[in-house]
Amino acid sequence: MFSNKWHVWVGVGVSVVLLLILIYQVNLGELKDALAEANYTYLAPAIVLYFGAVLFRTIRWRYLLLPLREFPLRRLYPVVIIGYMANNLLPLRLGEVVRAYYLARQENFNTSSALGTIAVERLFDGITILGFAAVSAPWLLLLGEFDGAADISGTVVTALTVLAVAAFGGFLVFFTLLARNPEFASRVAQILNLLPVRLRPAVSRFFWTFVSGLAVLNSPRKQLALVLFSVPVWLFEGAMYFLIAYSFNLDAHFGSIGILVLAAALLTATSNLATAVPSAIGGIGPFEVVAQQTLVALGVGASVAGAYAGFVHLVALWLPVNLVGLALLWKQNLSLKQLVRSWRDEGLEPAAGLAGNTSNPQAGGPAS
Repeated sequence: MFSNKWHVWVGVGVSVVLLLILIYQVNLGELKDALAEANYTYLAPAIVLYFGAVLFRTIRWRYLLLPLREFPLRRLYPVVIIGYMANNLLPLRLGEVVRAYYLARQENFNTSSALGTIAVERLFDGITILGFAAVSAPWLLLLGEFDGAADISGTVVTALTVLAVAAFGGFLVFFTLLARNPEFASRVAQILNLLPVRLRPAVSRFFWTFVSGLAVLNSPRKQLALVLFSVPVWLFEGAMYFLIAYSFNLDAHFGSIGILVLAAALLTATSNLATAVPSAIGGIGPFEVVAQQTLVALGVGASVAGAYAGFVHLVALWLPVNLVGLALLWKQNLSLKQLVRSWRDEGLEPAAGLAGNTSNPQAGGPAS
């Protein structure tokens, strides 16, 4: 599928290299034993928890879209599932564009405005899971749960944390200025004059409609509401990590429910931050390596940690949403390949006349 596209091969290459690194670090016999001895009765409730997290993602996305149009939750939920399925099967996080385009296709909406709301969603995901890491990591360190990590590792982790906080903070400030300050947005738009003349109208339409999707950032109260909407998303997903830990007897390693909760919170943060690497398809590779290394740093054996990381990602997170998403497309006589081809053929806007006047920041709202 899309085998002639270089970015697919880059994504596959990144995933394969990182998975080979993971395999090198584990004992395959021990990994096989860990999978064979796992208690899989926790899988079904864990998957239910994950789809609960997707439901809360849909509630949050509905809130983000409210300044543009009110959507029924029952119509948005399948769109979110299809978007996450596409993210799992396409490189470079192209599932975000597929989700925005699919919403536009189904609801006669503006794709780039939807993409703006998804950018805000991802921003608050990052802020929330950084909060999880900021709470859990110091407590685990104080409780002596880290397994004598070298000073250089601590330095690297600290540097990466500072960079992540700076990046998410910088994007939040930039998007907020675009949403609240039309003069700032106009100055940013002037940069588009550096583009070739033939590209400017389309890129300008995209920019202003993207900015319209940031409307929910125009007040601190709404930003606080987004944080509150984001917390249950990650609590549900973190609960899934926590539950599957019992499948691999990690509760016995950590000794208490409280420490296991902290470990699950840290795992949720580190593994999902790792999937921000855009090249790997579905985050396969970065997720497994980072989740496994997080557990190893907490004293879990490398092979058990690898089995847990692979199982959480591929069986609990990756496979169920893919099956449901593909089934939803099949029900409409669509395939992911057809959807992507349609998006590429039609461009970002599937309906004419949605972008409006491109000369001012108030243009480009949703079709009525």
